Amino acid sequence: MKQLLFLLGFTILIFSCSEESIAPQPADDQSDLYPLSLDKTWIYQTDSIVYNFQLGTTDSLSGFIKEEITDVFELADGSLNYVIERSFRRHQDSPWTNTDTYSASIIDNKATRNEENLRFVKLLLPPTVGQEWDGNQFFDESILVNINGELLEVYKNWGSKILSVGENVTVNGVEYSNTVEVLLVDTENGIEKRYAKEIYALGVGLIHREMIIIDSQDIASGLPIIERPEKGFVLQQRLIESF
Repeated sequence: MKQLLFLLGFTILIFSCSEESIAPQPADDQSDLYPLSLDKTWIYQTDSIVYNFQLGTTDSLSGFIKEEITDVFELADGSLNYVIERSFRRHQDSPWTNTDTYSASIIDNKATRNEENLRFVKLLLPPTVGQEWDGNQFFDESILVNINGELLEVYKNWGSKILSVGENVTVNGVEYSNTVEVLLVDTENGIEKRYAKEIYALGVGLIHREMIIIDSQDIASGLPIIERPEKGFVLQQRLIESF
């Protein structure tokens, strides 16, 4: 369960509601793509599927993730590091259960985030279309991650790239203006698939994330790897509320 809750930090489940519109935000302060302030809160609806070849199981878990900035302290270089408390609940009327403590900061032009003792560079500010960087530069991308009892090189061959800037994007029935779409990885061969993408909105932060991390040795079937997963996971995450 702990592993599934960790994965749900990256996930989502789409549900219908009346469409709203988030008015365009002024673009003079690009740090608003990655807003950090005390008591800032995001709530995401989440869904995950995790495959285990050894056990022959497919586990799924859906629910809600809340991320709330609860503290801030100064780093040695004078930048501010914000503490993010994360909670999970299965249903909207269930109580929140604390699961993890993450942190985030903006150092020089790098928007960073610490998750499970791994430090990621999420964005370079200001973003431009085609801009590329090593989002996993602070750790070894060959690190093995335990996913439901199976070890995977989740971050193999990752390399971040800005796909679009300033587009309107609708997530969960809400239209966001001035978004930035980041492709984290998109590689595939007969035995591995690595895909991850994030979308940020000015004045809001992360509004959408999806990941497909799959390994399979079953190449004889001739099916696309997404149709014959043996181990790995599929994750989605959409923002439903922020304040």
